[in-house]
Amino acid sequence: MSAGPPPDGLDELRHHWGEAYDIAADDGVCTATRKDGKGAALADPRPGGLRLRIQAGYAAMPVPRDLP
Repeated sequence: MSAGPPPDGLDELRHHWGEAYDIAADDGVCTATRKDGKGAALADPRPGGLRLRIQAGYAAMPVPRDLP
């Protein structure tokens, strides 16, 4: 089992952003990939840092929330 960030930070990101992004963690790095397939994956070692990256990316180019 790989060490990663505390699950509560990722759970919060998934709660708020899970309709638009696939959020995961592997080897201590949190990642978010847009569900519409546009743009590059976002990554940060901390859930809080990933949240800031998601917010900036979403402000620049919103992701539709009604994707399958």
